[in-house]
Amino acid sequence: MRLAHISDLHFGAVTTPLLGALREALLQAAPDVLVVSGDLTQHGRAGEFEEARAFLDSIPLPQLVVPGNHDMPVWWRVWERFRRPWSRYRRLVHADLEPVWNSPGLSIIGVNSARTAGWHLDWSRGRLSRTQMERLVRLGQTAPADALRVLVVHHPPAAPPQGIRRHLIGRNREFSEAVNLSGVDLVLAGHFHISYAQTLPLTGGKKTRACVLSAVSTATSHRLKGEPNGFHLIEGDTQELKIQAWSWEGKAYVPSKQWSFRSEAGVWESWERDKG
Repeated sequence: MRLAHISDLHFGAVTTPLLGALREALLQAAPDVLVVSGDLTQHGRAGEFEEARAFLDSIPLPQLVVPGNHDMPVWWRVWERFRRPWSRYRRLVHADLEPVWNSPGLSIIGVNSARTAGWHLDWSRGRLSRTQMERLVRLGQTAPADALRVLVVHHPPAAPPQGIRRHLIGRNREFSEAVNLSGVDLVLAGHFHISYAQTLPLTGGKKTRACVLSAVSTATSHRLKGEPNGFHLIEGDTQELKIQAWSWEGKAYVPSKQWSFRSEAGVWESWERDKG
């Protein structure tokens, strides 16, 4: 299995020269599937979605895309945000906000963690509903026994080693239990614009176990958070995973950090840390 993971394209706030270089790097990597974990746009405008759709269409690879919190109308367009939050996304990107990808040895489950509002001032926070978590468990448990189970979500469930001031995905305890019960091996996320990979301890269910969390920097936006633009290339199966970060170095995307993980009886652990 080889998949490429990009996130936080933020059309409307892109660094244009990166687009061609990212396309070239992805085509050279030749993954089985390209995963996009949200925030295709900056303000959820039609023109931004059209640019994002044109860019993704220019990459002839199988793709699984989920939305992020920037992919709905901005908060001051209250009527649109509450009445038709996903109309542009569904019309210009994909009608399905939570797509699923299945191929031999691989099962990918997409979920939409973005929310129109919440009981707090920061509406960029994300969470899953109980219905969404029940669906995740059902899809994970019915996937083939030999399939690597991958969950794609915009908001990360754990912070990078250096910490972060932004909020993790809400209902974290329930989310952890759902991931555990679903048998998910790998969680792919974005949102923080920081590249990291680590084990994610899981609670609930019949046993405590751990999966792998891989989060990426913004692929093409100038909205950087202290590190270059980048993406992850992930290879492996239900026994081993190698996550290779690729970072923009001024002329091209080049390999940087790398992490490796092994699984024993569904419990993932790091066995060779950060070779970058």
